[in-house]
Amino acid sequence: MRKILVVIGTDSEAIRAVPLIRCLCAVPSVHTVVCIAARDSQLLAAELENFGFLADVNLELIRQTVNGDMAPGVDRVIGKHKPDFVLVYGDASASMASFSRQAAFGNLGAGLRMYELHYHSDDGASPGTISLTATRYFVSSEISRDNLLMEEVSPENIFITDSTEVDAVLMIAERIRNDDALNTKLAADLSFIDPNKRLILVTGHRHESHDGRLESLCRALKRLVVRADVQVVVPVHPDSPVNEVIDEICADFPNIVLIQPQGYLQSLYLMLAAYFIVTDPGNTPKEALSLSKPVLEMPDMFERPQAGTVNPVERDADRILHECILLLDDPSYYRAFSTLCNPYGDGHASQRIVETLLR
Repeated sequence: MRKILVVIGTDSEAIRAVPLIRCLCAVPSVHTVVCIAARDSQLLAAELENFGFLADVNLELIRQTVNGDMAPGVDRVIGKHKPDFVLVYGDASASMASFSRQAAFGNLGAGLRMYELHYHSDDGASPGTISLTATRYFVSSEISRDNLLMEEVSPENIFITDSTEVDAVLMIAERIRNDDALNTKLAADLSFIDPNKRLILVTGHRHESHDGRLESLCRALKRLVVRADVQVVVPVHPDSPVNEVIDEICADFPNIVLIQPQGYLQSLYLMLAAYFIVTDPGNTPKEALSLSKPVLEMPDMFERPQAGTVNPVERDADRILHECILLLDDPSYYRAFSTLCNPYGDGHASQRIVETLLR
């Protein structure tokens, strides 16, 4: 039986890891050990529990860290479990720094990395020495692959599998739809949603607005919410300076609801409830594209247009309002931007990774 250690460093990585952990656990010939290597381990553990998983090892809680350094704890976990492979998500790779590696590690870009372990005994190395060689890199796009090639990673070790984050979105969205108790809880958490109105979710906007983009958006929304069939929801951090801009322009408009940033399940529930989403360039949520939600994006002047469900709009308030009205009132226009065309993946990345691991 193969033993695979999955090392996770942040709560966002936990969300991406869940579908893969589920696929691994479904294989009888694989024993999966999940290790949390994070300073804020309680938050990460809570995210895993949201999806029905408990970590086998929590380094922070069992105090195996030294001055916040997770590497000694990971050393001990590997020494105890002796996995055949280690799967490392994102920045959790920093926790592997104590190992003598046969391959240099640098800025290798986003994605999942698999390390093959070599347990030294009679080959001249110190007793107990473990070397890790990064043998496979699972990435979501050609761009990530090119970044790895620039770091001189061998092309046969790079696998484009799409993003496991898309797998997580589709898995959790199905759970929200089918789990009545969870649906009821989320509806109570977000009780401000008016079921008699079409929800427009405004998300991902920057903390500063020097180019007038936010002002234009607020003026468009102010004119839009005079409609009786529209509700606008804007998640904003309470200390963000954009609050002043929004308050100044959108004050006394009850159909514009400002809320604090939400947890992952609540955010996904909001996207499921949204009729369409308005966002900043570079912040188009993968979740929205995975759920076939139209996205209005206000691009920078020289930014190339997006494809699929993303519709770039000019920064002018009249143009923003025009696009919003088209989505609200023209069914054929709405369908054109709500067809499933997600460049990040099709929901089967985890299965592709597992199939690659078992070769």
